[in-house]
Amino acid sequence: MTFLTVIAKNLLGRSTRSLLTITGVAIGIAAVVAMTSISRGFMKSGNRIYSAHGTDLVVSKLSSQTPVPPLFEESLGDQFRALPHVEVADPVFVDILSVEDKPMVLFFGWEPGSYLWQHLKLVQGRWPTNDTERAVALGTLAAEMLERKVGDKVQILTGEFTVVGIFESGALLENSALVTTLRQAQEITESKGLIRHISIKLKAGTTEQDLKELYETVRTRFPGLRALSANEFMESNLGIQSARVMSWATSAIALTVGAVGVMNTLLMSVFERVHEIGILLAIGWRRKRIMAMILLESVTLSLLGGIVGIAAGAGFVKLLQMLPRARGFIEGDMSINLTVLAITVALVLGALSGLYPAYRASRLQPSEALRYE
Repeated sequence: MTFLTVIAKNLLGRSTRSLLTITGVAIGIAAVVAMTSISRGFMKSGNRIYSAHGTDLVVSKLSSQTPVPPLFEESLGDQFRALPHVEVADPVFVDILSVEDKPMVLFFGWEPGSYLWQHLKLVQGRWPTNDTERAVALGTLAAEMLERKVGDKVQILTGEFTVVGIFESGALLENSALVTTLRQAQEITESKGLIRHISIKLKAGTTEQDLKELYETVRTRFPGLRALSANEFMESNLGIQSARVMSWATSAIALTVGAVGVMNTLLMSVFERVHEIGILLAIGWRRKRIMAMILLESVTLSLLGGIVGIAAGAGFVKLLQMLPRARGFIEGDMSINLTVLAITVALVLGALSGLYPAYRASRLQPSEALRYE
């Protein structure tokens, strides 16, 4: 009987226990995959918005780590336009509002003629261009979720807006958003003269040294504000940071349960196979080989659980994306890196869980093991 045959015989001979162990590991790996995929996807979608805009820097309040940045005075925008190396500095209003029966919809307000409109593709109708007109453009996904078309009315807070356009964006979050003029966004949210941040495009040829000087200028001339790259702005978002912490905390709990399951299965296997292990030691198997056998059984169970968990985690994210309340806000990022991470976690989990059972098996004395019934 070969080394691998012994391992296969043990795992298949206790199929129910093996399946339960694989399931426990799969749940842990699925949690890792799902939570990490969602947090990475949200980060990627947010970065895609700014990259699509062509935004180089985002100016916001120093305390703007919340999912929706705090408000500050729109009038500061004129001062930023006058700074060296700044080509465009456009004010942005953004909020998360309840629209119709949808609890969370992104709501943008941009100045007519701002460069921020240019990356969107108008599919139907026209853009809101009049500050006094209660008009709004919907992303294709938002139009589908709200069941609205050009010419229809949509209730936003206490005001009624006319849908004048439908647009497409390369970012999921924008496809599920509503866009109107800055003045209308400020009026409907009772935020006259206030904005969330300023989107800045730098002049061509701006160097790293120029950028450092600009950061320092913002810090010294505008107390309470900060300038960050689009990626840094998203990284500092408290919502994303919280999602990451929650994802790893949830995953750690699920993985611990899986590890205990693997260890319990292998310990039970060792206790049930004392006589068999004694025979293997008696016919010349070395203790290192006994340890390797138990460890390989542990790693095999974890690897199988990892494969199942990756599929389950990806499926769970897909399911969430289809739910009405989460649609448009959740975008999974099932990259190769995440798959490799999940497999690595499964292998490490298997190796660590199998160490103690493997040690116990290797310490058995052949004479005592052969007498064991």
